[in-house]
Amino acid sequence: MTQTVSLEAPPSHPFHRERELVTISRWLITMRWLAGAGVLLATWFARSVLDLDLQFTALFLVGVGIIAYNCALWRWLRSTESMEGDRIRRLHTISHIQVGLDWVAMALLIRFSGGIESPVIFFFIFHILIASLVFERRIAAIYAILALTIVAGISILEKSGLIQHHHVVGFFTGESFDNTAFVIGVIGIYAITSLVTFYLTSSIAERLHQREDQLSTLYLGAQTVSSTLDLQVVLDRLVHATAEALNVSAASIDLIDSTGTRVDIAAAYGFSQEYLNKGPLFLDQSQVLARVLRTGQSLILQGDLDRSLFQYPGELEREGIRSLLYVPLVSKNRSLGMVGVHSRQANRFSQDDAEFLSAIASQGAVAIDNAMSFQALKKLDHDKSQFVRTVTHELRSPVTGAQSLLRNIIKGYAGGLSDRQRDIMGRLDRRLNKLEALINDLLDLAAGRSDMSVEEPEPMSLLRSLDHVISVFQEQAEAKEQTLIFDPPAEDFLVYATEEGIERIFTNLIGNAIKYTPEGGTVTVKVENYDLQVGVVVCDSGIGIPADSLPKLFEEFYRAPNAKAFETGTGLGLVIVKELVESFSGRISVTSKEGKGTTFTVHLPLVTGINQRMDIAENSQEVLS
Repeated sequence: MTQTVSLEAPPSHPFHRERELVTISRWLITMRWLAGAGVLLATWFARSVLDLDLQFTALFLVGVGIIAYNCALWRWLRSTESMEGDRIRRLHTISHIQVGLDWVAMALLIRFSGGIESPVIFFFIFHILIASLVFERRIAAIYAILALTIVAGISILEKSGLIQHHHVVGFFTGESFDNTAFVIGVIGIYAITSLVTFYLTSSIAERLHQREDQLSTLYLGAQTVSSTLDLQVVLDRLVHATAEALNVSAASIDLIDSTGTRVDIAAAYGFSQEYLNKGPLFLDQSQVLARVLRTGQSLILQGDLDRSLFQYPGELEREGIRSLLYVPLVSKNRSLGMVGVHSRQANRFSQDDAEFLSAIASQGAVAIDNAMSFQALKKLDHDKSQFVRTVTHELRSPVTGAQSLLRNIIKGYAGGLSDRQRDIMGRLDRRLNKLEALINDLLDLAAGRSDMSVEEPEPMSLLRSLDHVISVFQEQAEAKEQTLIFDPPAEDFLVYATEEGIERIFTNLIGNAIKYTPEGGTVTVKVENYDLQVGVVVCDSGIGIPADSLPKLFEEFYRAPNAKAFETGTGLGLVIVKELVESFSGRISVTSKEGKGTTFTVHLPLVTGINQRMDIAENSQEVLS
């Protein structure tokens, strides 16, 4: 089934439109203060200095009225700016009321300053220009016709005697309002001037709004496709934004395959499933693809499409496509493929559309290239982890076998051993134990990075896992005459994790604390509640970590110099801990002072905290949409 796409032009970004309406409304109010004062001053000047006989009181009241309603509009605008909710609708209402009141004021000025003889008639042109800038073309056209109707209506009513004509004595030598040729001439000139003004201004304004829409779309599209490194998500967002930005029925992104002989539709929007299933696209069978990809230039095809240019002309015709625009996707002088937009209208695309689509493609190509590079690095890291996992797994069996045989020899099952032989066998056993620890750490590290963990995180009791780990190390701490303190809180905490992962984290941290704390020291484990997350603190009074070693602490195979001298280790334990914590959406921090002790803090989100954040994110998404 064909996907449908709205054929309405994409709206301007709400924030930009709101700011534009506020700016125009403020400007109109500022100009209206001057206009009201100008009417009062001009009325006084015409009568007192020019000695013109005019309707002084009526015109004076019109000037006062302009200032009065402008004061009310100013207060209304200020109150609207501080309101919550749909401000754009309120600002549109204010704009319409402003123009409507100005139209009434202009009609009264014309009426009392000579009607068709009034020089104020052509001031309406300024208001038509303003309406064409503020409102969409259809509304501006209505205002332009209304202005013409007001002028013509006043002239007709005066000529027919239905309303009194107020002649400005001294401005015209005689009364011309009943002169048909004069009236037709003035109305004709005014009509042509006002309609030309409306057409030119609205055309320019429409063009500017279109450009603003495109820039907004380009900016928002850049934010959208740059917000993720998932290649398919980037492609889907880009093709959707492209179709909406150019207001077309369908769009696609075609990427060159590794052989360089064909392109694959990597993302599509608006096509029927039958069209998408038409088959692969080969460069030697499609002149359109070959021309765009080999020349690196945009291509517009519309009107009567030449079927010989396409590999699947029948499918194109059944889809109803009559106009096509293709631009290349190029990043770092490397051709990635192309972006195509399709329309069911004939002669739909212009060179401006091609330039705009090229801007989208240039922007998208960078995001696609970054996503592809990230995908390649991710695959490389995955393959490396798989290799390490395979090698270490193959090493585990012979090491385990060698340990078993060696321990049998040490126990005397193969005959008696001299003291020197027993010492050598003991050292060999310790070396094999270190090798086994390294193999186990490598396997754990590789398993986490190759996404081969069997268990999925789920809500689990944090205190139960901590109790188990503490009980395991209690005997070891007593053997070193250490004090292992754990004072569990009264309430339990549920976190999203795996039992094996949580125990692995705290087995490593508490084990290290005991290992690197001299005899008679103290190791303290405590749990702190931070509302949306829980913190588990492991603090010891051990050898501490040098300040210059802290930034390198979570690097693979790194061990602080004093730790190397104090105890053996693989340098992988903390790396595994950090990756496990982050896989559970948590974070780990460390503070230490050499010779004074070390404190590790693991922050894990609570199940209730995760649910609250999800609710907040969903509500935010609803507001944005």
